[in-house]
Amino acid sequence: MKRWLFALILFVCVLSQVSAQIDVHYTHYWRMLNFYNPAGAGAERDMIVYAAYSNQFTGFENSPKSMLLNIDTPIPYIKGDHNIGLGVVNDEIGLFSNQHLYLNYAFGFKLFKGRITGGAQLGLVNITFDNADINFGGESNDPAFPSGNANGNKLDFGAGILYQHRYFYVGASGIHLNAPLVELGEKNEFKISPLLNFMAGGNIPLKNTLLTIQPTMQVMTDFVAWRADISARATYRYGEKEFFGGVTYSPGTSVALFLGMEMMNITLSYGYELFTSSIGAANGNHDIFLGYKIDLGSFKKGKNKHNSIRILQ
Repeated sequence: MKRWLFALILFVCVLSQVSAQIDVHYTHYWRMLNFYNPAGAGAERDMIVYAAYSNQFTGFENSPKSMLLNIDTPIPYIKGDHNIGLGVVNDEIGLFSNQHLYLNYAFGFKLFKGRITGGAQLGLVNITFDNADINFGGESNDPAFPSGNANGNKLDFGAGILYQHRYFYVGASGIHLNAPLVELGEKNEFKISPLLNFMAGGNIPLKNTLLTIQPTMQVMTDFVAWRADISARATYRYGEKEFFGGVTYSPGTSVALFLGMEMMNITLSYGYELFTSSIGAANGNHDIFLGYKIDLGSFKKGKNKHNSIRILQ
């Protein structure tokens, strides 16, 4: 019963034509600037390929599951600070399946001993609803529900700005700024609300030169609801290896713990989000991040002249 009741509640929202938000929150948001902000394309000044997986509300039947694959990089061999990012998200929740394909472009220049970038995003949102598993109690042709699969897609747009310094970064972005209205069949609509993101982070060196503290924060709102995440991360570097761990607090929502490492340009991290509401700690979110860095300087002849600020990530 839980399996279709959860989806039924969501579908009532669609029938009512209320605004909805499809974007996923990942525990490793601080490693995914290009996903939350188009201006984050090329932020690490190397080519970065990463995947993120989130299994949410563990223990609930038909609970949400999300997968993200992203690549972003500076554009080599072109004069100026040009960067691109490409990503695809697949989100399964109840009887809904959402896909978001996006292309980011960011242009940057030096400012006040740092770097500022402005970015734009062109995206395509696809939403599918499948009522095959709904038990209508004998009323198999309810006109309020599409028969079989209902599918719709729409272009959407985003923009952002990001300033990076050696010791901090700050940025803001807007996703789905055109509030795309996706038609599911002839009678149903799904309106996606614009989402605003505000993000900031810093790097605090300690007396032990191998250890640093990186506080980060992100606030997301669709003008109806909001979510804030405040994180504290400790990073220990030993040679070419890096180990990190930390905690994220989301007021009124959850506490998340994460632990990871980086070696041979590969980053692997695991996080678990414990809800502070009545949902309970055992029904939290599992989050996995896997990334790979490709040094663009290795493709150039002579000395690599770009200044990396990946310490912010």
